[in-house]
Amino acid sequence: MKAFFTGHRWIDDNWRKEINKLIDYALSRGVKHFYSGMALGTDLLAAECLIRRNLDWTAVIPCRNQDELWKLKERNRYARVLKTNPKQIILYEHYSPGVMQARNLWMIKRSDLCLSIYTGKQSGGTAMTVQTAAARGIPVVNINPLNHDFCLYQSRYQQLSLFEFDRVKNN
Repeated sequence: MKAFFTGHRWIDDNWRKEINKLIDYALSRGVKHFYSGMALGTDLLAAECLIRRNLDWTAVIPCRNQDELWKLKERNRYARVLKTNPKQIILYEHYSPGVMQARNLWMIKRSDLCLSIYTGKQSGGTAMTVQTAAARGIPVVNINPLNHDFCLYQSRYQQLSLFEFDRVKNN
């Protein structure tokens, strides 16, 4: 089983406890591998928690120059995290519109669980990622940063693809 992180960029180091709660939940459900999209905030903090716990994870980098416009302190932190993890996937050489969404979709397609720090706001990258994961039937474990509520969102219905059905049927 695999899980990915998504969340707000304004999450800071004080959120380690909550990130570790999400990790504990995922491990209790059989997750063996994690993905981090390496964005500022939730993603980088989650990567640091995974490193500290010596867990298996992959950095899913939307473009090689993702950190180009970040402050020096943020770029240094990003570089330190990447140095500790030999598992890196770089989706595109350079930034262009849509690379962040492509990264999120890449993680969604390969994961069994979404771990999020999300307010429930209906717009933005985290909202789109959580909504897409849920629409694909991936359970979403969320901690709301406004009130620290821990929730599991799981679709009541599993959408089946006719192509998947045919593949299972023919095997």
